[in-house]
Amino acid sequence: MKRVNVLLDIILIGVGLYLTMTDPAAKTLGIILVLAGVTSRITGAVFSPTEPYDERQGTVKIRSGHIAYLVSIGYLFLILLLVNLSIIQDIQFALLLALGGQILFFPIVLIFINRRI
Repeated sequence: MKRVNVLLDIILIGVGLYLTMTDPAAKTLGIILVLAGVTSRITGAVFSPTEPYDERQGTVKIRSGHIAYLVSIGYLFLILLLVNLSIIQDIQFALLLALGGQILFFPIVLIFINRRI
């Protein structure tokens, strides 16, 4: 099962990169696919799908989710502030930054919390 997950993650990243580089109309979709593949790969590396689910995993995931949620609120406020101050001109780029941050905060915090506990 682990090999299938790795293969699916690589396919997501590959298709996302292909769409981002070749088709301007599907650039946003390509970036979202790359982010999904990276998130899945990081989560799979932190908790192997072959190890059984235990109380420690639940604690780590809950704590990571809470911290990622709090950080993402501040991150969205920062993106809105940058758009309001006209530092970020393109609203679609700002939305893509916000979505990318939302998607990647959980696995990044998951890595740090897993190392601490």
